[in-house]
Amino acid sequence: MTLSIEIPDDVEAELRSQLGPGLEQRAKQDLAASWFREGRLSARQVAALLGMSLFEAHEFLKSRGASLPQSIADVEADLAALHELRGS
Repeated sequence: MTLSIEIPDDVEAELRSQLGPGLEQRAKQDLAASWFREGRLSARQVAALLGMSLFEAHEFLKSRGASLPQSIADVEADLAALHELRGS
């Protein structure tokens, strides 16, 4: 799916002057972190959205101060993913 938003030219120019050519990626990261904080996305979904491993997503979210308490189901899902990666 492609999601697009309209930004007035002057706002885009200001953001690009602050963020450089990575504006689109930064917007995606900000959205992912915000939705994670709101409980709309899991860490696994953030990883998929940003094209990174689950461990990279955890580091990314930590760097953004975005942490939610994990439920038992979240921990069990993470453990199952680890076991699958290890082939056990």
